Amino acid sequence: MTPDPRPIIQALGIDPAAIRLVDTLSERHGHLIWRIVTPERSYILKWLPEAEASVEIKAYSLLQRLGVPTLPLYGHTAQALLLEDLAWSDKWRLAVQADSAKSQVGRAVARWYRVFHQAGEALLRVPLAAGLLAQGDCPGFLKSETDELDPASILATGRALALADHPVWDLAANHIELLKAAVNRQSLTLNYNDFHWTNLALSHQEGDQQEAIIFDYHLLGVGMRYSDCRNVAGSLSGDAVVAFWAAYGHVDPREEKLDRPLATLYALHVASGPAGAGRSTSLSEFPKWAEESRQRVINGCLERDLVAAIQLAQSSG
Repeated sequence: MTPDPRPIIQALGIDPAAIRLVDTLSERHGHLIWRIVTPERSYILKWLPEAEASVEIKAYSLLQRLGVPTLPLYGHTAQALLLEDLAWSDKWRLAVQADSAKSQVGRAVARWYRVFHQAGEALLRVPLAAGLLAQGDCPGFLKSETDELDPASILATGRALALADHPVWDLAANHIELLKAAVNRQSLTLNYNDFHWTNLALSHQEGDQQEAIIFDYHLLGVGMRYSDCRNVAGSLSGDAVVAFWAAYGHVDPREEKLDRPLATLYALHVASGPAGAGRSTSLSEFPKWAEESRQRVINGCLERDLVAAIQLAQSSG
């Protein structure tokens, strides 16, 4: 049943009688997004499945405590977040697709990611500093994408893709724990994991004074700097890609060598859906965004990347 936003707004401290407009912006996959307009302000109200909402709420709290710029969060309930409305903001606007090719945007995004990664690296390097962490080396809601990769899931992915006879799956399954251990020896940091221009806010000023904020944190996790930067560069284009890498600066080349095969394996794991059931994935249903990764199995690139990463992991173990 679709919830009524007015009781949610009331629980967030806003008088429902003051609401001038409730506009449903999105309704899909169990998510609802409304624009809520009052005389004083326009808000975005996000209603999420409880598990996702919990991650986003914790992520906002963590990033704000670490000093990472986020959109203003005006309140939350167990399943809802009340956020800045970029369409009415004096400072921010929602990015459009054309922004993803602009060099000034590439530099602005790089500056946000440098702050984000520096804060994450400090957090994970000193896990008990300032009482930020309740337990272990990182907050319990933060996971690594490689957590989903194990011998069983890798072999199941090969079956789901109807490529089970390819030797690359045994090679990956037999060495996945070695590669994950090598990743954990790097300087891990926070990873956003889901960069796209639709999750990007830009300040109204143009040129190199422009600022960027990335929002929507339901996939926030832990990983290598290079993995997150590769994700960004893959969604930028043209001059923005070059500007991003130039502004972000040096990334350990060992991270790139480890990331290549793991990124391909993870993409295929996600694209093949519930591969554990052993079903085959029809090419007509296979997502276009993962086709390059599938081709890397067929043309031998994944196997070559695995061999290089395994050699690195063995030499640094």
